[in-house]
Amino acid sequence: MFILLNVLFGSKWNSFTDAFFFTSMLFPVALGTAYFFNGVLVPRFLNQQNYFTFSLYSLYTLIASVCLSQIAIVLAFILLTNLNWQMLDPLVKDVTQLQFVIYVIVFLFGFIQVYQTNQSNKNQIENLSEKAKANLQESITVRSNRQNVNIRLSEINYIESLSDYVKIWNGDEPIITREKISHLEEKLPDIFVRCHRSFLANANKIDSVSYDQLVINGKEIPIGRKYKAQVSEIMKT
Repeated sequence: MFILLNVLFGSKWNSFTDAFFFTSMLFPVALGTAYFFNGVLVPRFLNQQNYFTFSLYSLYTLIASVCLSQIAIVLAFILLTNLNWQMLDPLVKDVTQLQFVIYVIVFLFGFIQVYQTNQSNKNQIENLSEKAKANLQESITVRSNRQNVNIRLSEINYIESLSDYVKIWNGDEPIITREKISHLEEKLPDIFVRCHRSFLANANKIDSVSYDQLVINGKEIPIGRKYKAQVSEIMKT
């Protein structure tokens, strides 16, 4: 963005040095304003729905920022033209445009960042809400043999994925379903731990755990390298 502004105004003024100088003088003020706006005012007032205080302090911030920008512009003119007003006239309007463009770009990116952060927080809250509901459920319904089968979670020992189908082991004879193991993992409470890309284990049913496997009802289930931390964490609770 900084380079683009230099190219845009440098070609217009026929002096990339002047464009670089003015942009370098104005940019820190605009960036500082955007940082204060997005890092302080938005989380402290806007996100707390304190709209009046947010609007008031935003106005103060804008006024202070514009004053600082004008000081930077005057200093730049002094250094570049030695207060030769005949040289100032054609540049005054263009520098004001440069200042406006910088503010628009910086605040636009700031608002985009705020929007993305809010969306991310919203998605996290929704995921936590769904997980909380899952932790309260007592059973799960899956499609097996062309009918819906309701399975009590407390009866499930582990779930095994085999190519294009899944076995839910809650006894000697598993319930077979076409659902993906990743989909089942999302629907199940936290007590079901992913110990391998092909296995989901009920932590309440684990008899023993070693470095690379766990045992449930005499069945040895491998622990994948990328899932070791998850297994260790669930076993601590």
